[in-house]
Amino acid sequence: MPQLFFTDLSTLHRSVTIEGVAHELSKEEIAAADNIGLVEGMPFILRQDGTYDHNVNRFLRSCPTMGVRSLNSLRAYARDIVVWMRFLEERRDGKSVWAADRDDIAAFHEARRLSEPPFRISASSWNRMIAALDKLYRWAVDERIVATAPFTYRQMWSRSSSSGAVMAVAVNCAKENGARKGDMRFLDLPRYLVFRDVGLRGRLPDGQEDPTWRGRNGERNALFAELLITTGLRLQEASSLLLNELPKLDIQTGDTARSLAFRLAAATAKGSRGRDIRMPIRLIRQLQDYGLIERENALQRRRRRGRIYRMKRSIAVAGYEHRALRLVNGDHAVRVSVDQLSPSERARLVDKATGSPLALWLTEDGQPASMAAWEAVFMRASERCRRFGFEDMHVTPHMLRHSFAVHMLTLLLREQVRWVVSERSAHLGSAYRRMIGDPLLKLQRLMGHSRIESTYIYLDHLADSQEIVDAAVSSFGLDAVSGELVP
Repeated sequence: MPQLFFTDLSTLHRSVTIEGVAHELSKEEIAAADNIGLVEGMPFILRQDGTYDHNVNRFLRSCPTMGVRSLNSLRAYARDIVVWMRFLEERRDGKSVWAADRDDIAAFHEARRLSEPPFRISASSWNRMIAALDKLYRWAVDERIVATAPFTYRQMWSRSSSSGAVMAVAVNCAKENGARKGDMRFLDLPRYLVFRDVGLRGRLPDGQEDPTWRGRNGERNALFAELLITTGLRLQEASSLLLNELPKLDIQTGDTARSLAFRLAAATAKGSRGRDIRMPIRLIRQLQDYGLIERENALQRRRRRGRIYRMKRSIAVAGYEHRALRLVNGDHAVRVSVDQLSPSERARLVDKATGSPLALWLTEDGQPASMAAWEAVFMRASERCRRFGFEDMHVTPHMLRHSFAVHMLTLLLREQVRWVVSERSAHLGSAYRRMIGDPLLKLQRLMGHSRIESTYIYLDHLADSQEIVDAAVSSFGLDAVSGELVP
């Protein structure tokens, strides 16, 4: 069956042993591979017989120019396409992805949405898959690989949010309406604390230490979860942070300050849209402690093992300035903004003097922690919670982003309502518009959504978030005054 792989440029420099014989690329072959534009982490698909479908993989390489710039989103697209290719291979007589028609889409819907529960996917997962396939076939039509897409479309009139112009939009009929409302999952405060303490920290449900716990990164993992749920960062954004990027606490930070502004680098954000977030001071102190103790211990172990200078394709850094790095280029340094450094490039940054990685989050042996590693951490933590009887515990990093959004929107709305009923609300008409409009716009900016419609889904869950909101300020260090997030 078709298989999905991800480009790992470090393998160009490794040898492979086949039947006892070691093989490795020559310097000329490595140089040629470097010159053809391979991208670290780029997904690619091989057919069942191991051959390379040039057009499918050309589509994946083209996705960043069609709005799919997040590597995480691109990988999700690739996984969905592989599932589709396997379905055609196994259930539709080995049909090529370029020969699929509407009957194949109907059969695919029956298999994925109307099958028995163990094999049935959610409406949200189905719509995500259709979005990937729709983009694939629209691209294929434009490239004249196929004459028509295997979908049925209907025309709808839509008003542009930017210009206000009314235009006709072709809507894919395979998409199911209203899927996101029921499928968006988040954690209330009690369940989050169970996941953090039992799953990530390895404690017992009563809060006591578990003598059988063998995890060695519990505090690091719990701190990563705190970062996600108190800032709403995506997994790629949070896992790509550099140690030197963290906001600095100094004597000018007032005693009443509860959070500091932090500018998220554009190259790490979805759609390359950098944004301002608020980072609780309590969390900043914890991150600094992690950098001084647990992170430094990982580097010491790395040094003792003599691995400090072995990072492949490392990028040497001579120094850090305000939101910029001085990268070593021959005998001089070039100043590069942190906004330009992609997640994969950040993982290769090392200090010129010590050889230490600059990534904030490190594994036990001092290597930058990958997104896949964090997903595995959350999976194992969820499994541990279920072993202790918390049956519905299936937590992902993105669920913590949703959790932040739900409790933050409710907090903003509460503060806005308080403003409406105060003495300042002389003009109730404009006040009511502010009550709903302002919190949604603020949350949209905090979440980094390109469209306000993406933020609407959280309105459907406000009634379920009471426990989160009741403890939001005290537990998460967040603050809202007159609808504004303030330090």
